[in-house]
Amino acid sequence: MKKLTSILIVVLTTTFILSSCQGSKNKEAEKVKNEGKVIVLNGQGKNDTIDYKGVGCVENIKDTALLNTIIREMSERTKKLLNFPLTFNPQKIELTVIKQDSLYYFDSNKKIENTILVIAKSFYIAKNAYGTEIEGDNMTSFYVKDDKITDLEDQIRLDSLKFEGENINRKLSLYSKYDDSAIDILPTKGKDYIVFSSLNCVDEGTWLLIGLENGEEIKLVSWNDFNCDGKSYFNSLSNKQVQKLKEVKIKSISIVDKKSVTCMVPKNESDYFIQLMKLLYKN
Repeated sequence: MKKLTSILIVVLTTTFILSSCQGSKNKEAEKVKNEGKVIVLNGQGKNDTIDYKGVGCVENIKDTALLNTIIREMSERTKKLLNFPLTFNPQKIELTVIKQDSLYYFDSNKKIENTILVIAKSFYIAKNAYGTEIEGDNMTSFYVKDDKITDLEDQIRLDSLKFEGENINRKLSLYSKYDDSAIDILPTKGKDYIVFSSLNCVDEGTWLLIGLENGEEIKLVSWNDFNCDGKSYFNSLSNKQVQKLKEVKIKSISIVDKKSVTCMVPKNESDYFIQLMKLLYKN
């Protein structure tokens, strides 16, 4: 459940990929071919020449200098995930690059210009936790704005909450930047909550703690039986809790059983419950 950046693991349809490439008029993009060879630093800090392939829209990369910067970034991110990064032996890379024309800042609602989303899949050989050399792959994604890799994830305005049939269009997915802690909150149209967490084994009586920006805390208690799927069920909020969540942004979410998991809420998700309460409780 660990977040690679955060964005995403994105599934792209052929139609979406093609439409994302249309309208690219930057002549410099022609310098980047759809496939070729790049130099990557292995775990020993030595140069390895490996193949890369554009799965979609690589022409949105301005030039080969930016391509090399992107390759270095995704390679470093992959190495950081390994048990033995010194054994990292890169094999090949696949790239999808999407021009972003509809991004807006959460705070100002101002359009974010000149931005692309890079989705990179790295194939490698490295030693696992048992010291055995195995083949592996890692997918990561990040934004490039004004030809520089930029941390935009928490700044982008997300889609407003709404019903899509019987479901709400997006859940609240939180991940720690420091470890494998993760919490997913799935609200239902019936005003109950299903919560998945990296605690794995949870029992009846598990706490869901919603930390507010004003320092207050809202507590719910699960009613489900013991399970090792990390799945907890919580009944609807009280009227007082609903009113509080309509007014105050959230800062953190915790799941507490015999152990606990806490995830901080990114800026662009801080109004999640404000939107949700207004959606579920219109009166």
